[in-house]
Order: sequence, then structure tokens, then C-alpha cells
Amino acid sequence: MRRSTSALVVITMLLAGCSSSVLPSRLNADKTLLSQTGKQYSSGLLGIGEEQDRYRNQSLGLGLISHPAAETYINEQLEKLKQASGISDLPGRVYLFADTALGARASADGNIYIPYAMLKDLDTTDELAALLAHELAHTIRNHNSSDVFVKFQKKAVVAATLFANLKSNDAGVIRSEDERRIENAFTALMVSDGFINPGWTRRQEEEADKLGLDLMMAAGYNSEAMFTLLDKLTSWEEMNKQRQSSDNELVKNALESVNLNAESIPFGETVSGVLEKSAGKMDSLLSRFNKDHDSAEDRYNMLLDYADKHYPDASSPGQERRQWQQISKSRQTDNIWRGLQHIVDARESMTRGELASGERSIRDAVNVHTRHQNFVRQSYYELRSAQGKTSSMEQNLQLGLKGEYPSLMMHIEKTRLLTEKRDSNNQRQVLPLLDIFDDYGRPPGYYHQVIALAEDAGLSAKVTTLLADCFARYAGEGINCTVESEEKEESTDLSYGNFISGLFKKE
Repeated sequence: MRRSTSALVVITMLLAGCSSSVLPSRLNADKTLLSQTGKQYSSGLLGIGEEQDRYRNQSLGLGLISHPAAETYINEQLEKLKQASGISDLPGRVYLFADTALGARASADGNIYIPYAMLKDLDTTDELAALLAHELAHTIRNHNSSDVFVKFQKKAVVAATLFANLKSNDAGVIRSEDERRIENAFTALMVSDGFINPGWTRRQEEEADKLGLDLMMAAGYNSEAMFTLLDKLTSWEEMNKQRQSSDNELVKNALESVNLNAESIPFGETVSGVLEKSAGKMDSLLSRFNKDHDSAEDRYNMLLDYADKHYPDASSPGQERRQWQQISKSRQTDNIWRGLQHIVDARESMTRGELASGERSIRDAVNVHTRHQNFVRQSYYELRSAQGKTSSMEQNLQLGLKGEYPSLMMHIEKTRLLTEKRDSNNQRQVLPLLDIFDDYGRPPGYYHQVIALAEDAGLSAKVTTLLADCFARYAGEGINCTVESEEKEESTDLSYGNFISGLFKKE
């Protein structure tokens, strides 16, 4: 299904709106922000470690894209900005996210995730540096530790997990007090799947713009690129909005095609009612989000005033184009970009139940640079799951797991298929998955699937430990830590494969 947990994680943040927050102290407008910033970085509240943060993000949506030349060059620019800041121990690396929407984000661990589409829309190294400087500024100012961000994150975890649980036959009976959570999750699902920045306040964005400009000046980039970036932001926002509008009806129809009104599904009526109410709320949600955030034009003017005040006589070195365009216009970049576009087309076709068309698009997506990319193999796997072609499902998992950034879903599905074989030693198959689950930082939306596999394998001690950990971390947060009985699973019949098949089935 095209609507992924990635959509829920970033868009559910829109549902909470903006509220007051406890931020780092307000900075003096008479000095540059960089001159007032401490020279020793302190990590924020939500960090889980750079590596585990990357593992978690490569398990969202269609995951990360491996493009070594681009990743190396982009991270060289990030390092240049870090060094110029004079701040020690700044964390994080840059990764490329498999998304055709436009808009990067920084995580609580300092990692920066850039949708692959942006490689095609940035014209110079200086524009790239402007994007990185803005995201690095969010990290330096610890915006991820503000209470508004923490609230957004908690709501996002609940929404993402509810949808993941629905896909994995984990939802069970929905209690009346959970209806609002379900409603928020599905409303978020239908608002957008763009990789939108996580609901920064006006003050946070203003600080990131200004501190980002300071970082660019300190590193010797052309500061005009920051203003060019803000100009492009306007068109990016419009493109994302158009994409949201065109996708809403498609996703609504896809979800309704699962036939959630079936009497055998205890939460069918709740979800169906949510779908009807959610459509009417989209416009108001988007309007509220836009109201609470400054336009790109307003940000441009505020930054221009800041630059005129603090850098009136700054020189403007020429912007570097050649090295960047050797990467952004390379054959590898073009091949990956075309592959990603074909996958987007394929998933739209699959959502409409047009499996043959989806298969043609996926085949077109495969080339020498996409053969092992997660976004290709995960989509191919979902297609083969809908078609019930087990051997091809296994083949695509094997190819995807050879890639640089396989999602946790690929590991879980590999283990599940292995345990379904008659001669399988389930404990031997599941034990490695438990180690992988630890490596991936135990994403909350996957506890139930891992616990269920461990229980089926008779690993009672492991099950007890995972249950205790899940309840300790996420009690009261809407995360499903329980294991349903086989009888209930049979009655609801919403396994991952059945859910995917239902989504892609023509009425």
C-alpha cells in the first residue's frame, strides 16, 4: 500500500496544532545567533542514538536510498558546516529518503533526511549547503527537545502504530475511548504522504533560518543560496499541496476496498465511520497548519532584514555548480530517480487494484542502480504478496536484504515465511530476528509482530522480556504490546498479506 507509516509519522504532527513550548532561551537580536550559541553541543531529550535513529528511519515508508557518491559529497558539506560552527560534538549524518515529495527534516539525533526528489531540484552546492545549514540549526538549537515537538512525536507514534497494527492483524477490538486515536490516524493518512518537516513553530523556523545563514557565512558559502532556497520553498509547498489533493480520494477508495464493514472484523464500523468524517476535515487541518506557520515570503523578508543588519558588506563568492551537477545529473542519479517515479506509479496502480499495470511499472523501475534498493524490493514484495506468489516474495526479500538499507519489515517478513515452512526450526529462525529488532532500536510499531513470532517459536522468556519492555516504554501511549490468540486472528483475518491483497483487489 502506498500510504506508509512514514506518512503517519510526519503528518500526524499536523493534528495537534502548535502550542506554547519550552525552548532554549531567546537570543539577542543585536548579535548573530551563532555568536550567542554555546560551543559544546548537548543532546536532546528524544535521542535514541544516531545509528538506531537511522535504522528506524530506514524502516519508515519506502525507507532510505543508497547512493554512495551523493551521500559522501553531501556529508562532506555537512561536516564543513559543523567545523565552521565552532561547536564540538555535533551529531548526525545525511541520508536520502525514498520520497518524491519535497522538504527535508532533522531528527532528535542530528541525522538529516532529504527526500530523493530534492537532488533534482537543487542547482548548486551552495543551495545544498543552505538546506543542510537550516536543518543543522534545528539540531544546534535543540528544537527537538521542545515540549511541542515531544507532544507531536507521541501522537505520531500512536497513529503510526495504529495503522501498522491494522496491517498486521494487531488491532483487535477497538474500544470507544480509542475512536479519536483511530480518527486522527486515518485523517493523517489521507492528508499527505509528503516528507514534511515536523511542525516547527514560527520561532523555531525563524531561528533555523537565521542561524543557518550564520553557518553558511562562517563556512564560506554564498549566502544568496539561502534566499534561493526560500524562493523554492514556495513552489515546493504548492507541489506538495497539489499532490495531497490528488492523492486523498485514491487513498480513501483504497482503504474502503478492504471492506472493513465485514461482520467478522470487530472494528469495521469504527474505521468506516472514521473514513467518512475524515474527508471533511482535511481542508480545515491544512488551513490550521498553514495559519500557524509563516509563509516562505514572510521568512524571506525576515531573513533579509537579519542579513542587512549583520552582514551588510559581506562578499558573495561564486556558487559552486560543477561538482554538484556531476552528482545531481549523473546517470546513477537519473536511474534511481526514474526508478522511484516508476515505483510511485506502480503503487498507485496497485492501490487501484490494477496489479498488471503495477507489475509493469515495477519492472521498469529495476535497473543496475535500483536492483537492491529497499523501495523497489519492498514494493515488489507487496505486489507478490497480493498475488500470492510465495517463491517470488522470498526472492524479493533476499534481493532487498542485500541492499545497504533494508527495512525491518523485510527482516520480519523473511522470518515469518521461514517459520511457515513445515520443516522449519522456528526458534532458530526467530532468534536472529530478536537481535535485529534490538539493532533497529525496537521501533514501537513492530513489537507485536516480533512478540507474536517469538511466542509461536516457544521463546517464552524472550516474550516476557519484550512484553515488559514494551509496556514499560509505551503504557498508555496506544502501542499494542499484547499477543492475540490464534482464534481471534482467524476470525479477523487481517494478516499483512490478507490486508495487502484486500487493498489491491478489484471489487
